[in-house]
Amino acid sequence: MRLLRLATAALPADWRTLLASIAHLAMALLLCLPAQAAPLTAYTVPVFPWTFPDQPERGVSPEILRFLFDRAGVTISLSTLPYVRAINGLKSGENVAAVLIPDAERDEFASQLCQIGQIRSGVLYKRQRYKQLAPSHLSGMVVGVPRGTRALDKLKSLDANLYPLESVEQGLRMLMADRLDATFVSRPGSISALEQAGLKSRDYHWLEIDVQPVVIYISHKSPLMQDQAAMARLKAACEGPGQARMAALLKRYQ
Repeated sequence: MRLLRLATAALPADWRTLLASIAHLAMALLLCLPAQAAPLTAYTVPVFPWTFPDQPERGVSPEILRFLFDRAGVTISLSTLPYVRAINGLKSGENVAAVLIPDAERDEFASQLCQIGQIRSGVLYKRQRYKQLAPSHLSGMVVGVPRGTRALDKLKSLDANLYPLESVEQGLRMLMADRLDATFVSRPGSISALEQAGLKSRDYHWLEIDVQPVVIYISHKSPLMQDQAAMARLKAACEGPGQARMAALLKRYQ
């Protein structure tokens, strides 16, 4: 730096003025450049088959998100969070996109990109404890339900005692130990969940409670909401090729 100052000091005054002006202009241009955008991250809930707990890029949710964002030319990273934290991330903008059951509360902080399928929500119970149950039989029973899910909201009208779970796996362990009368398991995924927990499907009954749509939400606070072209490409991918891709994923993981 000292040598540079000595070298410029030897130049004529008009040259030094010109060099100083160029330096100021270069600094101004650098300051005007946009800051590098933070990478977009979508957090999915680690519930098989929607997301493999130990492989956040495998499962229905991350694979459909990756497919749609790739087709739209939008770079995204994928990771997992517990259910409630994934919802809160969607609210804050930390979570750019999520695959969820829609409801009015979520519509306040995120926009529905499109519907990509349905989820059949129900409960699992032991055959040796109960014969064939109907939803009305769950009144007074202790039923495990993951925190934050809307999948079994119908149970509230049946007067079941809802036990908050941290995960589907916790519910299966408690069911096996007879600490729950029944626990939440969805389809697709019920057979796979049993197999992963080391349980035999022939020892359990599954009772369907509700069938609900599944949509892709985009956070209102996501930078994507300011990019109309990217949102249009995402919607086009979602409503066309995305439907076929989703059907294939559901079939694969059933």
